[in-house]
Amino acid sequence: MNKVKAYFKNHRAMSIGYILCFLLIVFVVVLNFTFFSNNSKAVYGDRLDGIEEVRITDNKLEQIESELNERDEVSSSDASTSGRILNVIITVNDDVSVETARSLTEVIDSAIDDDQRNYYDTQVFIKKNNDDASFPIIGYRHEDKTTYSWTKDR
Repeated sequence: MNKVKAYFKNHRAMSIGYILCFLLIVFVVVLNFTFFSNNSKAVYGDRLDGIEEVRITDNKLEQIESELNERDEVSSSDASTSGRILNVIITVNDDVSVETARSLTEVIDSAIDDDQRNYYDTQVFIKKNNDDASFPIIGYRHEDKTTYSWTKDR
């Protein structure tokens, strides 16, 4: 014990430096676990639990696209999923009104099952190829709702 005291007494500055470095390392480790403890978890965490039972398959997405493309008002469409969101981008012909464009969501809703409709949020982006002040319009339906909310002033 006397040797340890003598060492610390003779090397006081270096001993304080070692103790400060040790405390700094402990502090950094504690901060790392506090702020970055979820590094190994998925990006969505547990928000996608149960998606396997109601997954919207690629065939279903292609069906949505083909049913939209069969409509005379539609020039092209694209459907995809991202997590719990169904994204549909629709390009309509230049002579289509806003109300007619909004009614295209019925095609999307009829193409998916009730379970899928109650699990996925749906985003619909409707645009035209020309410069129309009324377009683009965006519609969003939350999984709990039955109607779409639309962009204002369009």
